[in-house]
Parts: sequence; C-alpha cells; structure tokens
Amino acid sequence: MVTIKDIAKNLGVSYSTVSRCLNSCPNVSEETKRRVEEEADRLGFHFNVNARNLVKKSTNTIGVVFSNNFNDRDMRRFFSDAMDSSIRSIESNKYDFIIQPNNNISGESNIYKLVNGQMVDALLIVSKDLTKKEYEFLNKNNFPHAYMFFKPKYYLEEKNNYFWDDNEYGGYISTQHLIKKSHTKILTITSTDKTSDMYIGRTSGYLKAMEDANLEPHIMENSMDFESQVGFVSQNIEEIKKYSAIFIQQDIPAISINQELKLSHNIRVPEDISIITYNNIELIDYFKSELTTIDDTREAVVKNATDYLVEAINKNPGDKIARVQYPSIIERSSVKAID
Repeated sequence: MVTIKDIAKNLGVSYSTVSRCLNSCPNVSEETKRRVEEEADRLGFHFNVNARNLVKKSTNTIGVVFSNNFNDRDMRRFFSDAMDSSIRSIESNKYDFIIQPNNNISGESNIYKLVNGQMVDALLIVSKDLTKKEYEFLNKNNFPHAYMFFKPKYYLEEKNNYFWDDNEYGGYISTQHLIKKSHTKILTITSTDKTSDMYIGRTSGYLKAMEDANLEPHIMENSMDFESQVGFVSQNIEEIKKYSAIFIQQDIPAISINQELKLSHNIRVPEDISIITYNNIELIDYFKSELTTIDDTREAVVKNATDYLVEAINKNPGDKIARVQYPSIIERSSVKAID
C-alpha cells in the first residue's frame, strides 16, 4: 500500500511537506503542491479520509438517529418523511450523513457508537426511545446534538436544542376555523396511538377551542391509515351524521373518509358535512379532494434543527434560529359556513 512516506521519499521532501500539500495548507508553494499531487496520482495514492478526520476531530458528517418503534403504520410514514427531510437539509448544508436506529441488533446504543467512534460531528435525534442514560451521556460530553418532534422525558429546557411544530396550536386553529363558520356540532377523529405527542397536541388544541366557545367536544379514535376508514365509516355512520363538521387529524384518513362518505353513503362535502384535516400532503391534489387542511411545517423544523447543528459544530450558539414552528390553514372548499 502506497503511503505518504513513499511520496516523500520519491520527491526528496519531508513527510510533513507532503501532508501539508495533500491537506491544502497555505504555507507550501504551488509548485511543490503540484509535484506532490502528480506523484500521488502516479502512485495511485488515496488519502485516508477517516485517519485525517480523526486527527482533525472532524468528519463533516451529521448522524441521524431515529426511533426503533415502527409498529404503527402512520409512525413509519412519519419517520420516513422526517428522514427524507433530514437528508435534504443536511446535504444542503454540504454535510454527509449517517442514519442509524436508536439501538442496533445487539440492543446496544448506536448513539454511543457514533459519538465514541468519532464517526460524526453532531447528532440529529428523531426518537421516542431515547433513554435517560443516553440523554445524560450527550450532555456530559457536550456533544452537539438536537432533538426533533419528540422531547425527551428528562429534557432540561435551558438546553434549548429541541425543535418542534406546535400541534396544539394547529388543533386549535383547525377547530376555531369551523367555529367561525358557525359550526357547533364538531367531531374530531384522532389516532388510537396514545403515545403520540403529535395527536395528543392536536386533540388538546381541539378541546381548548371547544371549551373557549362553550361547545361540547366529541372525540372518536381510529388508525390513521387509508384502508381502515371504509369499515370505520360504515360502523359509525349514524354517529357521524350527527355532526355538521369533522376535524380529522391527518390527511390520509381524511381523503379516505371524504371518498367513503360520498361514494357509499351519499353524504356530500361540504354541502352535508364540512371537513378540515392536517398536514397538506400532495395526495389531496392527486385525489382532487379539495380538503381544507393545516400546512405541515415539518420541513422548516428540520431545516432549523440542521442549521442549529451546523452552528454548534462551528462553536456558535445559534440563538436566533427558531425552535418552534406554528402551522397555518390552507383553505380550500371542504368547509361550508352555516347560515
């Protein structure tokens, strides 16, 4: 295997001179640099990037750690979308990335492996499964890291490295939008997943808006997928007919429910019942459903968290980067005002 010492010997220069040339240091002449690079090419030398990074204590890589819990189909979709957004944001900052689940097959923490192995410069953590030991490890080692969407149970607010979208606010403005259109019998359909902060927040916002308007809340639960809505609507159609409006807490089931009401039960949206939903996914346009929805701020959350990590890597505080994103309504034609 060709080494730096081979190049130095062939050119009659010092080992340190070759190293400086290959690392693009400014204190070498352009002629010497040219000679070193040409000899390196002739010998087929490839600089050991990992070894160089260990010396520099830099990898130019950000690790993305995600939850191992993929039992729920909606959560799988959420993590998949979050990963895609993270990759785009990291690459736009000209960093490489490594994606790892919270724990590897042996059950050992991949967080320890990434940090202790000096494999990454920072960690972007999207996980429901972070342990207190892992949380304390990152803080104790003062390693650059940020949390997205899932706040650790043991989180210290003064750390100020948690990035999120305000689902409670989104649930509130969704319900308030219906109330402003004079709806008083408003149903919300939420997820059966009791551990999801996302749906807990949206339901909390719905309840607060209903309380502020002195209206009685009505909550139903179902899986937040496309397929199960056919059976759900069929089993609960008489109950659904009691309401003038529904806040469905995810676009995927909303699209399915919208179709099922029309095709199987001759219930028109918005003439017979109004629907507002959440996330503004592209399938709304694909199915021509014209659903009023809440715009998903996920991309902005990911961008801010990544920008913060880049600042942290460079020893900057990143104080001016927003930690929370507030959603807004995308108004289409699925909500009707009641006269």
